[in-house]
Amino acid sequence: MNLLTDRWIPVRPVAGCGVEQISLETLLCEPHQRALSLPRDDMEMAACQLLVCIVQLLWPPTNMEQSIQRIQTPLTKEEFLAGLTGWEESFILNHPEHPFMQVKGVIAKETTGMDKLMVGLTGSTSCAFVNQPGQGEALCGGCAAIALFNQACNAPGFGGGFKSGLRGGAPITTLIQQRCLRSTLWANVLNAESLERDYPEWQKQHCQGFTWQKPIVSNEKIPAHSIGLARGLFWQPAHIELSPPSAAGQCSACGGQADKRYLSFLKAKFNYTVEGFWLHPHSPCVEQTKKGIPEKRHIGFTLPIPCWTQVGRLLISQQLEKNQEGRRAALVIEQARQLANGKPLYMSIGGYRNNQAAIVERRHEVMVFSQGWDRHQDIINEIIHTGQGYRLALRKALYLFVEGMKDNDIIGSRIPVHEVAERRFYRESDIYITRLLATINYEQPLKELESLHLYLSALCQSLFEAATDPYDHHVKLIQTLAISRRVLIAQLSALKMQGEQADEPTP
Repeated sequence: MNLLTDRWIPVRPVAGCGVEQISLETLLCEPHQRALSLPRDDMEMAACQLLVCIVQLLWPPTNMEQSIQRIQTPLTKEEFLAGLTGWEESFILNHPEHPFMQVKGVIAKETTGMDKLMVGLTGSTSCAFVNQPGQGEALCGGCAAIALFNQACNAPGFGGGFKSGLRGGAPITTLIQQRCLRSTLWANVLNAESLERDYPEWQKQHCQGFTWQKPIVSNEKIPAHSIGLARGLFWQPAHIELSPPSAAGQCSACGGQADKRYLSFLKAKFNYTVEGFWLHPHSPCVEQTKKGIPEKRHIGFTLPIPCWTQVGRLLISQQLEKNQEGRRAALVIEQARQLANGKPLYMSIGGYRNNQAAIVERRHEVMVFSQGWDRHQDIINEIIHTGQGYRLALRKALYLFVEGMKDNDIIGSRIPVHEVAERRFYRESDIYITRLLATINYEQPLKELESLHLYLSALCQSLFEAATDPYDHHVKLIQTLAISRRVLIAQLSALKMQGEQADEPTP
């Protein structure tokens, strides 16, 4: 199966129903509005990212003007065929020598079921709640290619001895979402002007070959700066090879009929070292100074907290300064700021929260930012800092209630009610803050910001009372409760009156 020419992309009409598999040419050269149709949100995002990477390499726009044109107008057949030149055998899933995202000749003691290739399907805390039974039994070529790409680029390795991708074990991916799949792809493809700034050797490095054409050498030390754009976008950190396919039938993932289905694969441990940092265009990154040396890394989901808490990192770039974190939004988000032209931003955010090789949570959602988002980063920052300020005020007051004041012989409850209240704060404030970011008038934000302060203040007081109510009549905790309540009121008053932005470490 050739990803460039065969029908493997599962889609449905944006307005309507009916799933079909189409080719890349049909997708890019026809004006019909289609959307991906897969049973899992993470597989849909991986499929979109896979398509973006292919289009990025084969048809990069020359400048911003052409980027806008590509979003609005399908490719001609001539343009499509011209882009295929030189890549015809690079994306063949069952190539006899260089199969897509695989290493030919993997030696393993036993085969592994395809369910292990679909991230979070088995062996994870969340698998019983979000997956249909038998989803990974037999995959068509398209779903197998998507699973290979997703495992290599977006997930932790298979366990001890297996490497993760260039972005780390479970990176956050941010993409721009448009009204249909075709325009979404082009909105996430960097034009040549953008590429020159961050990948100055991108055109020369095309000839390096993908990892399945020029495999990584065992125990090799690879300078990150030597990894070209093409090789980096399709980096395969593991030794994987699909087993020979079985007979025709229904794909257990997308539900389509396939003439060949893949039931298992081979995997083998393999080690190497990448020295330095490779900037991925679809991920935000941060820079911190450790022992006087700046270190960069792509960020991931590490805590079960809502996405609005991460908006500063996902959307707003900031230079590294003393005692502050440097950060940079994904390159596709930076380019979107130039393409905004007064339009709202629909940002797809995806990733996994993991415990080593185990996936404990899947995180895939869309956040909306109303028009003006590209010009008013200060307002976005204020909303996020305000939310975190009230969260910290509530936690501090309840932490005092839990720990007491040892110097004054004031005992605490010793029950971690501050952690329960903090989870409830995130859960109950998520809808309000997310909706505010999507609807606020960034030109005249004061009224909505005042409403945010009132809402969060009332929420903190309500959560404080709910957390401490069971101990209200405990004689030994009466003084502790009174002091904690005064601390909360004082902090809420400071936030409301002065708009102080709390950025203190969490106790």
